[in-house]
Amino acid sequence: MSLEISREIEARITGEARKYGVSVDALLERLMNEHAVIAPAPDSVGQPELPVLHMGPMGAFHRRDIYDDVR
Repeated sequence: MSLEISREIEARITGEARKYGVSVDALLERLMNEHAVIAPAPDSVGQPELPVLHMGPMGAFHRRDIYDDVR
């Protein structure tokens, strides 16, 4: 596999790999693994799409309970 990146980015990646004493492949794999831990997959099972607030039992709402334009 090949990627086209600028010479500046290539130099930065190579420099970081040398700083840590690992190959570029190992550095990129480490970065990808760290990213996978921080950002879970968007289709994770068990996570609700919207937050659920459990506020106890509630009765029926009337318009006057929500809006203040009712007299």
